[in-house]
Amino acid sequence: MGDTRRVYERPPSLVPAWVRAVAAGSKKTPSDLASVAFPRLEHELWPTKAEPKVLARYRRLCGFVDGPWLPVTFPQVMAGALHIHMLTDPEFPLPAAGVVHVRNVIEQRKPIGVDDAVHFACHLEPARPTDKGIEIDLVTKATVHGELVWSSTITALARSPQVAKEKNAKVKGADPALPGAATTGAARSTLVRVPEDTGRKYAAIAGDYNPIHLHATTAKLFGFPRAIVHGMWSLARCVAECEDDLPPGGMRLDCQFRRPVFLPTTAVFEAVHDGDGVRFALRSKDGATLHLTATAVPT
Repeated sequence: MGDTRRVYERPPSLVPAWVRAVAAGSKKTPSDLASVAFPRLEHELWPTKAEPKVLARYRRLCGFVDGPWLPVTFPQVMAGALHIHMLTDPEFPLPAAGVVHVRNVIEQRKPIGVDDAVHFACHLEPARPTDKGIEIDLVTKATVHGELVWSSTITALARSPQVAKEKNAKVKGADPALPGAATTGAARSTLVRVPEDTGRKYAAIAGDYNPIHLHATTAKLFGFPRAIVHGMWSLARCVAECEDDLPPGGMRLDCQFRRPVFLPTTAVFEAVHDGDGVRFALRSKDGATLHLTATAVPT
């Protein structure tokens, strides 16, 4: 197994990636994850601009208002084809459906204009063992005219088969409250309705047609009772809800994905101010399930 570097002049078609994903459908997560070797995959996309129609649909679906700057979460959509190609690359040793998005860190040094041509470079960091399995970081850097303006680190977890069995056997306990909410009070609390077709609409924008997001029928094939929405839709929807509270310049957006959002549902968004930043969460309407927690702080 060697390192692989691919360079694209334009966003690559996702058809080959999904064909590989289907062909690798029988690939199993190894029982001994510590022995799995990961190559340093590197994928690069020459400067490309946001597609206006795609951006408009993204804003409508996630709740962002129009403006001269890209939403802070949108560059990840622009680089999404690279991510999917990397996770379905023949050199990637795990099934793409076998890794779970558990954390996302975005650092924006300055806003990106809607007409800026953005160069993307992605790579996989070495895997690291945890008590749950192994974690893999997929790093993306975005530059405009040679200047680094935005970066993200997607952390994915591959659970060892034994840990996965133990997790499924446990009775879920109560999730904690949003840190600080009990003493400072939520600055904002809003109901967020998530229709059944949200996963399909987001897939059409981001290109992530993982079956767990599309229909209850296809989600059940992977052990889910219903379809679940993309984690990045949940994060984007929350960011849109508190966009006026975000730091105005450079910022670090750090999100932990806790529990999946099953479709359809009505969730609750809540936020508290924290100095010049904001902390927020998305939880179930009854308050029993915490879907995500995040912070946005100035840098």
